[in-house]
Order: sequence, then C-alpha cells, then structure tokens
Amino acid sequence: MNDRAFDEASVSGSQNVPAWYPIAASSAVVRRKPIGVKRFGEAIVLWRADDGRVVCMPDRCSHRSAALSPGKIRDGCIECPYHGLRFDASGRCVLIPANGVGAPVPNGFDLRTIKVREEHGIIWYWYGEGEPAREVPWIPGASEPGFGVTEYSYDAAVPYLRIVENLADFHHFPILHKTMLPGIGTRMAEMDAHVEGKVVVFSATMRHEKPGALRRDTKMRAWFALPSIALIEFGGFYVNYFLAPIDENSCWVFGRYRGIKIGGLVAHALGTLGARYDRAIFMLQDKQVLRSQSDPPGDLSGFKLYPADRAIALLWGLRKQAILEAQRSRTAPRNDAAAAAAR
Repeated sequence: MNDRAFDEASVSGSQNVPAWYPIAASSAVVRRKPIGVKRFGEAIVLWRADDGRVVCMPDRCSHRSAALSPGKIRDGCIECPYHGLRFDASGRCVLIPANGVGAPVPNGFDLRTIKVREEHGIIWYWYGEGEPAREVPWIPGASEPGFGVTEYSYDAAVPYLRIVENLADFHHFPILHKTMLPGIGTRMAEMDAHVEGKVVVFSATMRHEKPGALRRDTKMRAWFALPSIALIEFGGFYVNYFLAPIDENSCWVFGRYRGIKIGGLVAHALGTLGARYDRAIFMLQDKQVLRSQSDPPGDLSGFKLYPADRAIALLWGLRKQAILEAQRSRTAPRNDAAAAAAR
C-alpha cells in the first residue's frame, strides 16, 4: 500500500458524517416508559406513541426545563414529572394542569420533535443538514434481533472516533490483549482490504512466527460501513457493533453477538458470556490506550501507518469523501444563487 492512499484517507478535526446514526436499541424503548439518552451532546427523550412509533424530542420541559424522561406516558402524551405538563407525539403542549383541564395552552410551550426511524431493531437519528437519506446504513448479513442473538450496550468515556478506528484494528489483539485473548499470532498474513460499494471489507490470517500446538492460525473477516457500523467474524461468532457519539469525549456502544454454527439457547448463553467478556476487554485494556492517544480523534495525518492499517485508511477515506460531498451540497445552492444574481 502506498503513502498516497493513506494521505487521501487523512482528515482534520472530528466532523461527523451526515447520516442516520444508531442511538438506542428498539428493545430499550418500551410502551408507557420514556427513556433519556444523550447523543451528539444533546439530552433527548425517547418514548412510544399510542400507535407504537418512537417519538424523540429534547429531554427538557418548555416550562421550567425539568427533564421529561423520568416522567410517565398518559393518554398518548409524555407528562413532565415536575408540574404535569403534557406533550403529544407532535410536540404540542396539550395540558397545563395548573391552568385547569380544557384551558387553552398559551403559545410557546410546544416542543420540537427530532427525526428518528426504527429499523433492524434499532432507533436511528438523522445527524446532518438537508433531507435524511432514504435508507439507514446497513451491512448485508448483519444480525437482526431475535432468538439466539445477544444484545448489549454501554457508555464508554472515550471519543467516538477513537472507537470507530479501534474496531477496524485487529493487529493490536495479540499485543494489547495477549492475556485476555491468548493464542493469537502477531503476523497479519493473507491480508486483504478493499471497498465494495460503500463497505470496507477486510480479511486476514493472524499467524505465529513460530507455530506450535497452542499457536494455531486465527482467521477473521470484517465489514465496516459509515457512519459507525461493523460486522466482525471471529472466534465462532458474528459480532455487530453500532456506535454513536454521546459528546466529544464519550461514545455509546451497542453490540450483538450471534453464533456462526450454533443457535438457540446455547448461542444465547455463549453470546451473553462473550458480550460481558468483550466489554471487560474494552474497559480494562482498550480504554486506557485509546485515551492516551494524543492526536485529534479522526485525524490520521500525523500517524505513520503500515499495511495492517489499510482497513482504517479505507474507512477514513470513505468518511472524508462523505464529508466533502456534504460540504459541496451545502455550498452549491449558494453558488447557484450568486451566479444567477451576477447575470
């Protein structure tokens, strides 16, 4: 791989790609109980309307800024736990109890709603200007919710882009995780990384320099799609990751474990153990190293990369291209207007 390919993948700053981002598991948003989450630095509340669709709005009552997420769902509305104001699925304030039932609500109490979609057992949030994309990002073969699939999630105090980058890095396994993932070789052999459509595809055999009884080859494959989706085939499992920024310094991690050759209760039990172990590995080992990196998240320009980093470079190249395309689409109407005025 030449240096030019890495240069093209370099980006500056930590801009986010305009896209549908996964922000919560569908299973976490139940009827009659709102949940509060923080994504992109904003506190938001998610709840289900009477027809089952997910409603998203700022987690802040328009009256005195109390959080709505500890409240309840009553008569198809979310109710503020402080003074009982109710807001319907369109964000309209329909009741101020202190004014009396049936009393008109003054202007200015309505809340804005935020565009979300529910697909593949995930709630998706549109981040970016303009009309949302028609389809949410997905990797063919990625796990859908259901029997035999284990879901888990956690908040990590690590910048979002650091974790995105880390997911496409496998040659740290036998070094950083040698105590928790023993038996994996350091040499990345039979390695391939390329782009198919808008998906980065990676495969390799992790091989020991000196083979032995406990030093067997470890084969793995992985697929990555913007903005932050990964499907990894490793150790007898398909592992899906879905990420979203909480704020500049933390990230929401959602994962799914699915057995490759086994299913049912056995797959669920093993997936549950795998999910717990996966989180432990990240918290005990990855987290400290990722937080120690000094260059700005999302900027590869100061890195010295080698062939095993190719998947990261390709993914960052797609990311840079998506950001540039979004910037061009924003300036094009202004440029057209300026040209028309000049005529």
